[in-house]
Amino acid sequence: MRPPFSPLVLIYLAAFVNIVSFTMIFPLLPAYAQDFQASNITIGILVSSFALAQFLTSPLWGRISDKFGRKPIIAIGLLGLAGSFLLFGLAWNLTLLFLGRILQGVFSAASLPAARAFIADITTKEERTRAMGHLGAALALGIIIGPAIGGLLAQYGIAMPFFAAAAVALLNLLFVLIFLPESLKEKMAEPINLLRNLTLSFQRVWTGMGSALAPLFLLAFVWSFSLSNNNVVVPLLGAEKFALNTREIGILFTVMGVGWAAAQLLLLSPLISKIGERRTIMAGLLFMALGFALMPFLPPHFLFLHAAILMAGIGSAVSRPTIMALISKETQEQQGITMGVATSYEALGRLVGPLIGGYLFSLSFASPFLFSGAVAAVIIAFVFAKTPFLSKA
Repeated sequence: MRPPFSPLVLIYLAAFVNIVSFTMIFPLLPAYAQDFQASNITIGILVSSFALAQFLTSPLWGRISDKFGRKPIIAIGLLGLAGSFLLFGLAWNLTLLFLGRILQGVFSAASLPAARAFIADITTKEERTRAMGHLGAALALGIIIGPAIGGLLAQYGIAMPFFAAAAVALLNLLFVLIFLPESLKEKMAEPINLLRNLTLSFQRVWTGMGSALAPLFLLAFVWSFSLSNNNVVVPLLGAEKFALNTREIGILFTVMGVGWAAAQLLLLSPLISKIGERRTIMAGLLFMALGFALMPFLPPHFLFLHAAILMAGIGSAVSRPTIMALISKETQEQQGITMGVATSYEALGRLVGPLIGGYLFSLSFASPFLFSGAVAAVIIAFVFAKTPFLSKA
């Protein structure tokens, strides 16, 4: 059936549900720790298990979408997310919590690479960066709404946010099944062997560093590492130096998300037209790193912190979709497997970023912010100096 709206709307909604699954849990972690007698280390591992599952399975899902099409994989991802939300909400012990969280990572790994590949299938190279920017705006909205949903609905029961998220995922699934057309014109002829292709997926992530796209994969990792590292330590800094309470920390991230969404909708296209994609990536990543690096040295007033996190959000907003659009343009392979590998590099950043950030914060307030900024600056300088196609205007 022909949809009464652009099929990209359904893609953006799927991405929104995807990121809500990752962010909604954060306000609820103290309650889960109390209810299940989980230590802070156990809770940290629970959060990271999502990223680990996403890292391991994203290339496989991307490859499967090259074989069977984008629509069925997006649908499977949404159905699996709905089921994992229900499992998480109904869990009565830590084992089921971990299983639900891992399944959220597995099925988000299905929907997000397929969504990006769908965009690459139906857009021209000139349109792609703008469409990826709109996808990024949907992700930013999920970052704003996810924690808010978790905190607001939890007052009716800690499971209520996950039941609501399951309902949204199922509604999105219904629209996808009815209205979303298939975008893939030429499906991969090679048969899919799950065990063999899962092994190949690991190999693709490893060999990605030796491919022509290695610089862009590395930049995707840097973006994700910097953001996730600081997402863990910013609340700690806000509480300890700026005396912010939980509600004020939530507002802080809302400011970042609003800036992120606004920049992708209003700033991204004009900026690329003015300075080009490659300079937009470099400027965005450095702007994000600078915003985070300034935070521990600011005067102890929340307005300064809001300004710095807004700077970081704007830098993140213009860099990430541009990286993904450039990956889709430069690849010589199918879009599904390429987007799957790129998503794995992002997931790897989300996996190690919080672990390193939490450890460094225990040493000093400034060290995680300075470390992530230094890593970003060094890798960006190396990539742009050594990569000819990224040095072009």
